[in-house]
Amino acid sequence: MTEPALLADIIAHRGASGDAPENTLSAIVLAHKAGARCVELDASISSDGIAFIHHDDTLERCTNARGYLCAHTADELDKVKSSAGMAAYKDEPLPRLSAAVALLSELQMGLNLEIKPTPGLEAPTALAVCDVIRKQWPADLALVLSSFSKESLAVARDSLPGAARALIVCAVPDDWQHQTQLLQCRNLHMAAPLLDAQKAQAITEAGLGLYCFTVNDSDEAKKVLAMGAHGVFTDYPEKLLNAMQS
Repeated sequence: MTEPALLADIIAHRGASGDAPENTLSAIVLAHKAGARCVELDASISSDGIAFIHHDDTLERCTNARGYLCAHTADELDKVKSSAGMAAYKDEPLPRLSAAVALLSELQMGLNLEIKPTPGLEAPTALAVCDVIRKQWPADLALVLSSFSKESLAVARDSLPGAARALIVCAVPDDWQHQTQLLQCRNLHMAAPLLDAQKAQAITEAGLGLYCFTVNDSDEAKKVLAMGAHGVFTDYPEKLLNAMQS
């Protein structure tokens, strides 16, 4: 029987990304100050195979640079700023995964790390992520490696079998049990608006952890959790944590 890889009921999506630039060290610190015990981050790789925390294939939306992240060397990316239009964070660096892991270790926070490969780089991205996790991740902190990419999850399964994995979907496919078993995933992560009580029951009764994205409304969070989800990803962890306590 599969056992869920439990994280937290409220997970800071790309850090506290509603109030700080997403996928940055400042967003992680802000999530920690808000009381979040776990963050979700995204990982891609540079042209020389170094893992960086960033969501998009390209750099324009969140940084002061342009083009594909994977077309730049790590040294070039170290000079990039991730302000995402937030004036208070104009000098925020684009972080390496190694720096984010070091900070999470210091703050004693769990991590859901989404392997986010540019198409064609599924295997090297997963290998670079696994290399950092293998070297740096503390054994006593919660960790899940997740991805939409089945190829990346398969590589992670073979490269770092001890790390928990999660398949990410939007809608739950008919063959979700086969896919999660094949990839030896312990969790299924899905779009919150597409969850219903019947799906939640089937997924959790199969022994899988169920986490839903991206939930920024406290009433929706309570509804999803009441259906049986183990947790939600949110851009506003402080708001949802306060609502859960009221």
